[in-house]
Amino acid sequence: MIYLCEREIGFDAVEIGFPSVLGCRAIVLVTNNGLFGYHLNGNLSLAKRTALVNFITTHLHGHGFRNLYAASAGAGLAADHDELRGIAAALGYTGSIYWASLPPGGSVYVHFQDIDHNTCAITSRAWNDAVDNVPGNKAAYVAGPDRAVANGGANANMFINASTAGLKAVYPTKL
Repeated sequence: MIYLCEREIGFDAVEIGFPSVLGCRAIVLVTNNGLFGYHLNGNLSLAKRTALVNFITTHLHGHGFRNLYAASAGAGLAADHDELRGIAAALGYTGSIYWASLPPGGSVYVHFQDIDHNTCAITSRAWNDAVDNVPGNKAAYVAGPDRAVANGGANANMFINASTAGLKAVYPTKL
């Protein structure tokens, strides 16, 4: 299990959690080896897209693309959908792309669970800073082959835990 804060890119064979998604996009590429994720804040600049694509294509498990997903508040704007198509094009991916509309009304925790290295289940719940963003859920940032920062420096701390209590299914729609 890996948790990705804003600006982080990562890989996990089974699960990726995205703490505190509000205006951000939780982007996940399912491969035949697991899940690649990116906690995109702001617009997808060329530098951010390049960082994501390079992370995936140079990673040991960065092949066998199956499905591309994004989750964010609302149905997403045309520009958001175009960002996903741009990622797909840069990867040479021609498969299905999905958008998962998260509930409105504040920040959420989004959880992606790999299903047979072909697709994934998406769940979410309200994010509560007072309960979720606490020292017990964080540890010092540890760099490694399965995580990177797309732009800027790494956070001093990274999430190592988030409660799964109250997660509800989110059903994506195909773009």
